[in-house]
Amino acid sequence: MKAINYHIKAIISSLNALSKGKYLVYFIPGTIITLIYFFLTYKAKSVIDTIDLETGYSWVDYFGGYVDKGLEKTFSFFGMITEQIYIFVIITLLSPFNTVLGEKFDEELTGTNFKGGIIRFINDFFRMFFLVLLLIIFELFFIFIYWVISWLFGLESIDPIIYHLIAAFFFGISFYDFSLERYEKGVFSSIGFAFTYPLSMIITGSIFLLIYQIPIIGIPIAPVLSILFSTVVYLYLTKKLPKINQVNPDKSEILTK
Repeated sequence: MKAINYHIKAIISSLNALSKGKYLVYFIPGTIITLIYFFLTYKAKSVIDTIDLETGYSWVDYFGGYVDKGLEKTFSFFGMITEQIYIFVIITLLSPFNTVLGEKFDEELTGTNFKGGIIRFINDFFRMFFLVLLLIIFELFFIFIYWVISWLFGLESIDPIIYHLIAAFFFGISFYDFSLERYEKGVFSSIGFAFTYPLSMIITGSIFLLIYQIPIIGIPIAPVLSILFSTVVYLYLTKKLPKINQVNPDKSEILTK
């Protein structure tokens, strides 16, 4: 299938570029945020471990036990919120850096020059912010619809697979949106593009989720690799590759090796 073939080419060309030392600087922002995230998580855990309200009085210990449990639940909730904020930061706040990464890789592959600037930087942030909110709404809607169907027809055994496919699809959209924005397509054009090529969205999103699960290093590297992969696949899906490569072979070296 074309989608699988395009992703294989995307992986080869992206890893080839990284092996030459290109684009490695784009791993830095995600790494910094990851270090901050783990530091805050460690500090929160340290606070929980140091709180001990036990005394020699049973009634105080009884009351203290409830307080300990309450604090533990509070910090557990805080940890969950922190993780969600972290994912939101990776997808949204780093969008300007990911935009530049996609542009540079696109320029290398096609020779196309894109205009940047501070206005573009700000627009990228707000565009991704709006898109992420929209995708969350759509994702929750599809999950709810499937949940109803699963409950009615007893499909619980395949729930993990379906939930993964739904999540992968919407994660995939967020990465292809960088290319769509670069070629001046609107947010709703991104949604339309995604439903035109659902398999590509799912494959790219699945790759992201798979890399994301790698302990520690998966978090900062997953977005960068997903941007590189989706850039190549998008160029193939929109027929900008390999036709342009044949005209400008110097730009196609990364893809033809």
